[in-house]
Amino acid sequence: MTKGTPSRGKRNKIVHVRCRRCGHHSYNLSKKRCSYCGYPEPKWRKYNWLKPKKLLR
Repeated sequence: MTKGTPSRGKRNKIVHVRCRRCGHHSYNLSKKRCSYCGYPEPKWRKYNWLKPKKLLR
């Protein structure tokens, strides 16, 4: 068994395809969920830590 650089060549399967709701290349075929918008959930994926922090004066 080998590990390292030669093993990286075996990773040739398609994981993400284009999402039908947001259009990003983020729909995971195995999980059947978009990592950008959360499709097929009815509400869009949104977290407070995604927003940039306001600068303190």
